[in-house]
Order: sequence, then structure tokens, then C-alpha cells
Amino acid sequence: MSGIDLTDATRPNAGRIYDYLLGGHHNFEIDRRAAEQLIQLAPFAPKMARLQRWCLQDLAVELTEKRGFDVILDFASGLPTNDHIHYVVPEGTTVIYSDYDPVVVEYAREILADTPNVYFFQANAARPEELLNHPQVQNILGGRRSVALVYWGVTGFLTDDEITHAAQTLYEWAEEGSCWAFNAQGAGANPDDPGAARALEIYKQMGQPFHVRPLEQYLQLIRPWKPDEKGFIPLLEWHGLDDSTMDTRDIEQFGAAGGGYGAYLVK
Repeated sequence: MSGIDLTDATRPNAGRIYDYLLGGHHNFEIDRRAAEQLIQLAPFAPKMARLQRWCLQDLAVELTEKRGFDVILDFASGLPTNDHIHYVVPEGTTVIYSDYDPVVVEYAREILADTPNVYFFQANAARPEELLNHPQVQNILGGRRSVALVYWGVTGFLTDDEITHAAQTLYEWAEEGSCWAFNAQGAGANPDDPGAARALEIYKQMGQPFHVRPLEQYLQLIRPWKPDEKGFIPLLEWHGLDDSTMDTRDIEQFGAAGGGYGAYLVK
């Protein structure tokens, strides 16, 4: 996720393609063309993107109202539009967003303006220490480390080593009782499906490969974190849907889970 010019309008960018799939406007013509190629190859892609985003509000309510956290650190946040975490958390909750794209950070700060207790910083999810060690973040937290952490819609773009590093770094930093909302992005997908294989090749050519892993591999990478008693939940079930929203081709490419799983990992 490093070494890429995120403001370059001459080559497509995975983050801007995701924005387009969600119906956003933070993208260039070259991103839109690449996104349309992906949709032709994998028609369920826009639905999967929206499904991942819908789950954000579900987990925001779970982490705050049900689990009692008043601090949320969200990595690889994208633009904080009206379906993001800070719209549904109780008043007084501190939400710290981050993204590695400097353009996203600039626009996000304009969107948030003077929103109380909500912040946005530039940091790479592959290196969570960038956010954790940021002087302003440390000042906001005031030593608090019993927090909720969020990795949602990003892990498919992280290497095995990057996920392992993030898991270890967050585990060592967080206090006992902290919770990590984790999206096993792409788990259950079929990389051998011809359309999916071509879509994955497009991401690879962009210099931002998407890594398809079985859920069992994710379970190894997140150690020493452990899923709570609910375990990993298919995204369709997470948001209260079922596989009737998918046709045969969708299931063949993305798996019956709807493009991945989510879990609350606990320390």
C-alpha cells in the first residue's frame, strides 16, 4: 500500500474505485473506467462494497451502545460520509478516522469541519503505529488504551505480513478488554473463477493487488487476537440479509458469505 501516487489521475486507484462503486464522487475518469471493467467481470462488486459499508453502522452501535467503548480508532476509513461511524455513536464518543490517501484526508477534514470529538489523520493501516504514535492522537487519547479498533474493507489489500504486523502491534498497544472489529475481506471468494481472476489481475496491474484468502488463513494472521463467542459472521448475516440477494454467478465468484466475514476480536 506504499509507493503509489494517490493523486495521480493517469492511473486507476483502488480507493477511488471503491468510492465509485459506492456511488461517490472522489474519483477520476480513469477510475470509473476501471470500475466499469470490474463490474462487467464481477457484477456483485458494487453490492459487496455497499454491504461492507452498511456494516459500519452496525458495528458502531455494537461497539458503543452494547460494549461500552467511548473511543473508536478506525483505520483505512475512506471519506466519512453519512453512512460512517460518527453518525450513529452516542454523543461524547471520540472517533479517530485515518486513511493513507492525502486527498481523502484533506476532503474528510472539510466534511467533518468542526464536528465534536471526531478527527481525521493520515496513516497507513499496514503500519498502525503511524496513527497510534501520532502526537495529536496521543494527546486526544490522554493515555487511554481501552478502545475499539476497526479494520473494515481493507484487509484484502494488505499482505499476510502486514496483517500479522498490524495484529501484533495493536495487541501490544491495546489494554486488556479492548476490541478489534475485523473484516476478513474476500474470504470465501473463488480466485479461480475466470471473471474473478481477471478482476484480480486488474488490481495487480494497478500496483494494488487484492489478496484472496480462506477464512482459516485469516484466523492464523490475526493471532494473538481471538474472535468472541459469535466467531466470524458472514457479511450477509451480519447485516441481516441472506443469499437471496445473490445469483448463482455472484456466489460462484464471491462465496455465499457475500464477499467476506466480520468478527469482534478480543484481547
